[in-house]
Amino acid sequence: MDRNGETPKMIKACAVMMMLATPLLTGNAFAMGSSDSWSSEGTDLSAVTELVDTGMYDMAIDKIETMLEEDPENADLYNYLAYSQRKMGDFDSAAQNYERALMIDPEHVGALEYQGELFLQTGKPEMAQENLARLEQLCGMDCEEYKTLASSITN
Repeated sequence: MDRNGETPKMIKACAVMMMLATPLLTGNAFAMGSSDSWSSEGTDLSAVTELVDTGMYDMAIDKIETMLEEDPENADLYNYLAYSQRKMGDFDSAAQNYERALMIDPEHVGALEYQGELFLQTGKPEMAQENLARLEQLCGMDCEEYKTLASSITN
């Protein structure tokens, strides 16, 4: 405070800046699991999904591999890793990582759908049909994963 009992403008400005910057500095703490659509058992997947959705698969792969070091039993991370690898044309790695996702969570409908897509891309339509049957058992014929894989099989 100055002699008149007022806080100088510079101090006020610094205080406002610190208040605005605090959420940026602690963003991971707030983002961690804050949105059901972007989190997986405490792991924030929003950065990964943004990279994948924008086609930045190489960057997504790097990010996911780093995240897997801290969360090695996360089926969603393996699913996104495999998806990105498949989109980059690395079918062998994608196949291994879809399997890892499904070993962690045998009922992971996203991994089943995307693995089915991989089977179609690699000339294994009968295996894609098996995934479609598993999806029907898990979520029925009305779930998006079933519909998407069924459409890919018929096209």
